[in-house]
Amino acid sequence: MGARYIIAMVLMIAVMLAWSLLFSERFAPQPEEPATTEQTETTDTKETAVEEIPPTVNEVTPPLNSDFFAPIQESPEDAKVHVQTGNYHITFNEKFAIAKRWELAHFADRADITEVPLNLIPDDALNCLALRFGNAQLQLDSLSTTWQADKSEIALAAAQEPETLTFTTTIAEKLHVAKQLTFYPDTYTVDLALTFRNVSDAPLLIGGTEPTSGYQLRWGAGINADLLRHEKKSGKRGRHGKEGAKTILDEGNPTRELKEEQALSTVLWAALDSQYFSAVMIPDPGLEATYLLDASKAANKNDIQTAAPTETAVLAIPRFQLASQKEVTHAFQLYVGPKDDALLKQVTAPNAPEKPVRLSKIIDFGFFWPVAWGMLWIFKGLHAVFQNYGIAIILLTLLMKVVFYPLTRKGHHSMKEMQKLQPELAELKEKYRDDPQKLNRATMRLYKEHGVNPLGGCIPMLPQLPIFWALFSLLGSAVELRGAPFLLWIDDLSAPDVLFELPFTIPLIFTEIDAVRFLPILNGLTTWLQQKLGVGMTPTPTGDNMQAKLMQFMPLLFVFLFYNWASGFVLYWLCNNVFTMAQQYLQTRYSDDAEQPTPASNKKTSGPRKR
Repeated sequence: MGARYIIAMVLMIAVMLAWSLLFSERFAPQPEEPATTEQTETTDTKETAVEEIPPTVNEVTPPLNSDFFAPIQESPEDAKVHVQTGNYHITFNEKFAIAKRWELAHFADRADITEVPLNLIPDDALNCLALRFGNAQLQLDSLSTTWQADKSEIALAAAQEPETLTFTTTIAEKLHVAKQLTFYPDTYTVDLALTFRNVSDAPLLIGGTEPTSGYQLRWGAGINADLLRHEKKSGKRGRHGKEGAKTILDEGNPTRELKEEQALSTVLWAALDSQYFSAVMIPDPGLEATYLLDASKAANKNDIQTAAPTETAVLAIPRFQLASQKEVTHAFQLYVGPKDDALLKQVTAPNAPEKPVRLSKIIDFGFFWPVAWGMLWIFKGLHAVFQNYGIAIILLTLLMKVVFYPLTRKGHHSMKEMQKLQPELAELKEKYRDDPQKLNRATMRLYKEHGVNPLGGCIPMLPQLPIFWALFSLLGSAVELRGAPFLLWIDDLSAPDVLFELPFTIPLIFTEIDAVRFLPILNGLTTWLQQKLGVGMTPTPTGDNMQAKLMQFMPLLFVFLFYNWASGFVLYWLCNNVFTMAQQYLQTRYSDDAEQPTPASNKKTSGPRKR
């Protein structure tokens, strides 16, 4: 194995690790500020075109205190409402009209050995569909009210008509509020209608002193992480991408937190995002909803079972006034389910189906997203034919080898030329062993005279970097590959393969070993075989002891480095090793045959035959 090959491999691994560490820190939840309980809802320096609403006799604005933001006091004895469809099973707390469990029927909890349905709502999350009023008095009064549901259970079978569930309450004998949810048997969307009716004899202002302080629709705090079994066992999570609260405007990409100049901008939706799933609240565009990031919840940030445990996504609705005995209804749509592009494109805005909500933007494939989307398209096409994403990875690897064959051939030719120069390079090292500068100049002059590029052997590896990162992102973000089986014990290409589990755990620098995994070991063997055969590789000088030692430990390093990585990624690397050896062997064999002189050319030309 040549120095250039080793350097290229080490650089690829170093860049990969640096990329993961950099972006895991960049998009990790930010530290809480103890003096701030909630992100500022408005900017004083910004002018607004909202008309001033005259005070009403019912508007009371006492000074804010801790009771205004008092948490919900939940009890295990609170009545529950259950809703079950073909896609999900939801459990509501009737007293507070909030969702407590949202289980996805088609996605198992991979951290649980019994493979129960995955629940997206953490146990301590008390803000999923909770309301908070900007009118301080209304908010205080709402804390002492309870909700009532018109049903205790809903079970929707396939092809059944949609069914509704309505929670109602009356706040301080002034405001009657109804939450009506409409469930469908075959989708991940839920329609939400909030109806506010002024039952008092005087006008009522829904909101505080700020124009955007009508009320808030909230979801959080946090969303359950999609843990793997070895992550739950070790208490350490692997790569999990950009999780947490997100929102988006009419232009641009999703963002965790809006800039100061965008604080009053109308948003398309607010969401809490995990690795493969999202809970999204989509308002009627006519409501001109804004977005807030509430990061005030005190939580254990080291709890790996919850993604972004300190974050709550908030939709803020502008204030409005209700005349006596008048009512108004605000429409929302909820999407709680997988980040599947085909499903996300079907979601539309309430009362405005023609307005794009750009929900597919919640899928983030990183810097090489065009390559990742192209690979996903190829994966889906191959899966439609072979019904196996593992075969799709193998065929894609083979396709990449065919596409990059001209570059590989050029790199192979460059290595052959470098091999021919090894004796002359050895002479130069001996001649200028006491003068490194002259050695470098003489070496570069030798390369130039023979037209050899010393980095030519690395050229075939450079185009593979986008493929490398794109597949890395796909396995960490594409829900299509989550739980996708390959063969035998490899039942999830987005998780490490498990041949059998060990009764103990071996802690290492790179990882922890708690099971025997076949693919990383086989990948290490192919790396060793590639090194042993030296197929197409530049021979290593015998005097370079450091490089020789590095060569010996490289296969073992690969085993531990990839041990807890997704089996789909290790499968790609394994196939790449096998196809590379086969390709280099064929190139070496046929190029050697082509360079051998014919027997006729080796014969000396004889003179005229004498009689």
